[in-house]
Amino acid sequence: MSTTTDTVVANRFLLTTSNYAIWLLPTTAKLHDLGIREYVVGLMKPDNKTTAEQLSKIGILNAKAYSLIIQNLDVDNLTLVTTMLPLADQFDGRKLWVLLKNKYAGNDHVARSTALDSFIDVEFKDVKSFCSAMRLANQKMVLANILNNNEVKIMIMLRQLPRSQFQSFRDIVAMGFSTESFENILKRLESYAISNNIKSERPPQTLLHSRSEQNSSSGPVCEYCKTAGHRMNNCWKKYPEKAPKSHQAHLVITDNANQLASQEGDFSYFRTSDGVRHHVDEMRYEGVKYY
Repeated sequence: MSTTTDTVVANRFLLTTSNYAIWLLPTTAKLHDLGIREYVVGLMKPDNKTTAEQLSKIGILNAKAYSLIIQNLDVDNLTLVTTMLPLADQFDGRKLWVLLKNKYAGNDHVARSTALDSFIDVEFKDVKSFCSAMRLANQKMVLANILNNNEVKIMIMLRQLPRSQFQSFRDIVAMGFSTESFENILKRLESYAISNNIKSERPPQTLLHSRSEQNSSSGPVCEYCKTAGHRMNNCWKKYPEKAPKSHQAHLVITDNANQLASQEGDFSYFRTSDGVRHHVDEMRYEGVKYY
């Protein structure tokens, strides 16, 4: 079941706000079948030598072209036509064609700037969507007649690839394939991704996070007091008798020293072997004068 937002409805390919370059192909083919393509797209203009019979035929076919184009527009573009095309130009296929062309493939400053922005702003998420977006953006550039230098477009495209995953590919293109067509480089990119099993962008922090998680989970955690650094069978809270009590020990320094904290994460206090609790600022050493 189709909806108004579908690009393809029955056998019709609808024009949306983002597929003008692709929509042109089937639409111009249908206009060619009508025998009015050259007139609608502006390749042929009637002159003084055009007979009245020919003008009448052009008028009839031009109205059919209008109907054909209207039936291949989505809701957004139907709204555009309703608001922008004068009533006097209704059923004028050529006027409708010019309106859509100026909207999506104009060569004025605004259209050229929009086409360039769409090319530069393509973001890499995965190879398939990136190449598809790049092809569409390149078509807009061609229609707007901007940045026809193929090598420059390839350089811009390569800079949008994640360096950590595609540095080797960028070097390969720079050294031997920079003169190839833009489409050929995209095909090479797709092949490179398949051969290197690259499907999507890998966040640079992933490896760091995984190592941190491994390190943080590598130390034992007591099941009794939930404190890291010792196990339950050596927990001083569960087994107070295991706490150091030797009078020869001035400070208790063992692998269980974190159990001396007054609260989790606080190591400002410690206990001497006689069980007395001290603050680190109270530490004094024999033979040292304090002022």
